Amino acid sequence: MAKELKDIGEEYRKASNESFASVIRSVNEIQRGFQGIASEMTEQSKRSVGQALELQARIAKKAYDTYVSELTKLGQMIFSGYQTFLTRAGEALPNAGDLVKSASGSRAQRTAAHRVTGSRKTGAARRRSRKRKFGPKK
Repeated sequence: MAKELKDIGEEYRKASNESFASVIRSVNEIQRGFQGIASEMTEQSKRSVGQALELQARIAKKAYDTYVSELTKLGQMIFSGYQTFLTRAGEALPNAGDLVKSASGSRAQRTAAHRVTGSRKTGAARRRSRKRKFGPKK
């Protein structure tokens, strides 16, 4: 009977070792599966970020192009009126022809705003602050 118990114990040990080995193999397979899922998610997120950045760049470029186009149209409207004014002034006044030539040439005439003296201070306005003494309140 002792030999039978010993054999039963040996069978139980082998079965438990085989079960434990199969559990370890299953856990390793699960771990590899999770690693594959994690690497795939990482790759997908990289692609998504790249696509998002590319999309934002295209939107920004389109907005910039639209802005420049509208600004150009506005400038053309403003300066076309100015050119019409100079042409009419040249027709009405005999000395105004020189003004039209100098404005349409490479060097434009200076206006009164250009002749303002440079003695004005430019830049951010400074506030006068009262010096506050730190210490106990009286």
